[in-house]
Amino acid sequence: MFLDNVITQSIVFEGNGCLKEYVGGYEDYMDAKRREEKLQAANAPKNVVFDEVVKEKPKANRTVKLSYKEQRELDALPDEIAALETEQTALAEQLSDPEIFKDYEKAGSLQSRSEEIEMLLLEKLERWEILEAKQNGMV
Repeated sequence: MFLDNVITQSIVFEGNGCLKEYVGGYEDYMDAKRREEKLQAANAPKNVVFDEVVKEKPKANRTVKLSYKEQRELDALPDEIAALETEQTALAEQLSDPEIFKDYEKAGSLQSRSEEIEMLLLEKLERWEILEAKQNGMV
């Protein structure tokens, strides 16, 4: 409760020497962490048996032509990610100003948008990784 009332951001050790910044108090960090875990669990492969994975022959490392829709999505992802990062930076600057917290509703909406952007960035980066792997024949 003390941390929620005092801090406006948390820098957390994620393991393997990685640090990650979360905007808001401790409860905001815990909420964001739960959402990230749910997203990762939802995107995890369902009912994959390890033996089946081992028995598959490794595919040749060749390029695969993406569908038109996938190629357009892959081409657009860097711009979309950059726009989200720019918006995230602007929100972080606004939230770092102590005056913003005089208007709790505005601060809350900025905080929720910041968290929403964080989740969108994770989704878009994951999708970019999947499309790149598919294009390079690694999927």
